[in-house]
Amino acid sequence: MTLVSAEPQRSDRRELRRARREAQLVDAALECISALGLRDTTVQDVAARADMAVGSISQYFESKELLFTAVLRQLSEEFEAAWRRGLEEAGGDPAARLRRFVECYFEPGICQRKNVAVWFAFWGEVKARPKYRAVCAGYDRLHDEVLESLCRELIVAGRYDSMDPRGMAKIIASTCHGLWLELLTGSDGLKRGELAALARACLAALFPRHALTLAAAGPDLGA
Repeated sequence: MTLVSAEPQRSDRRELRRARREAQLVDAALECISALGLRDTTVQDVAARADMAVGSISQYFESKELLFTAVLRQLSEEFEAAWRRGLEEAGGDPAARLRRFVECYFEPGICQRKNVAVWFAFWGEVKARPKYRAVCAGYDRLHDEVLESLCRELIVAGRYDSMDPRGMAKIIASTCHGLWLELLTGSDGLKRGELAALARACLAALFPRHALTLAAAGPDLGA
């Protein structure tokens, strides 16, 4: 008869409990930042939102900056997972791949007012905060490289000889970020699906030989 030590099981339970607490704090911090802004959010605000004692937060994050960095990393990882999944779904057609990448900006799990508000809050601080800048740099570099590569594929496929893939990638990313800002501040109350349709229309205008594919209705993105 083999005896199984209870110590690994206890260790696993502790790790699971810690992971849940950390996720709880990250979610609470995200909610607070979206409502109060990055500079005005305090540890006390996060503790109250998470229903935890202020002193217990240091067991999971040594500083407020590390907690906020975890929020930024979570948003970045969720967005990367979304566009990677989108590219897998799109298949091999260059136009469909570019369209699907852009549509991921407006998926329900990504394009939420609170998430977008937090993105803009961090972008406003990224130059002054080295830790935020370090997190953004890696994810942004990969995003930009993939988007530029998708533009290059379509430029070659469509023989858009005068186009610069890097420039097209910047136009597309800037359009998507502008539509995120429209979600936050626009007076027209546009929904996710409407924002995605505008982004697809931009793609169709940039690459007119592929307009039918690029402007085609995508997945139901909800309200």
